[in-house]
Amino acid sequence: MTTLEKIKCLEEYVAINNSVVDSVIEITINKLLAREFERVSELKARLINDISEFEKQYVLKSDDFYQKYEKGMLADSMDFVEWAATVEMLENVKRQHKLS
Repeated sequence: MTTLEKIKCLEEYVAINNSVVDSVIEITINKLLAREFERVSELKARLINDISEFEKQYVLKSDDFYQKYEKGMLADSMDFVEWAATVEMLENVKRQHKLS
């Protein structure tokens, strides 16, 4: 069973009768969410730092870089591929962070 399937199963369990849910479940969920928020926050900080290093090295803001990269205006050097991937990862992490 995948993690998502387990969460859906727990959701169904809680939906059946929310008034009898064990407090341990609530405490555990709160701890898991706090842990995930911390993990995502640390990843976000690391990605922001990585992007800052690329911007310094190439004297170019990531928004401008990414637009040019997506239009094929820049070479596919390893740095640029990594920079583009880092920009995309940061956007995903920002969406996750909003959910936390």
